[in-house]
Amino acid sequence: MNNDFTSTYEYTVEQKPEGKFRFMKFAFISLYILYPVIFMAILFIIQLFQLFALVAVTEWMLVYFTWKYTKPEYEYSVTSGRVTFSVIHGKRSRKEMLNFAIKDCLQIAPATEREWVERLELYDPELVFSAVASSESPDRYYAAFENEDGKRCVFHFEATEKMLKLCRNYNSSHTVVTKVRY
Repeated sequence: MNNDFTSTYEYTVEQKPEGKFRFMKFAFISLYILYPVIFMAILFIIQLFQLFALVAVTEWMLVYFTWKYTKPEYEYSVTSGRVTFSVIHGKRSRKEMLNFAIKDCLQIAPATEREWVERLELYDPELVFSAVASSESPDRYYAAFENEDGKRCVFHFEATEKMLKLCRNYNSSHTVVTKVRY
């Protein structure tokens, strides 16, 4: 195992179907059922039977371009003390959402313990980023910091032993380490 802190560490989690993602799945499935029915009804009313073949093609396009948003993956990587957070949709498109230095964090603590959650509430973040699979994850941590614009930000993430070691290495005075699963 490489213990070099300058190497890149990456961790990826899949979003569990809860909250808005469960609703999105239901809404998209409803759309996928209603769309061809309505499209075919309109074509039948205006008697353009030749265009019925378009229903299958446009339905496929609709599913291909929308279903990927129902189950995103969250990836965070640490390289030389900088955290990069990206969202990956459908294993095809990646969008970088956040980039910050661990040394700039004001607090890195568990988001499952009352004391640290109360401190987070007092911090009153303006921007919140989440890289957790579920709101019920036992390894939820947060990193509180200010971005380049001076806004108070919080990054929620699934902590691993390696990530906590990196956080302690780059910002030991503001990192709280607890036992995690991985």
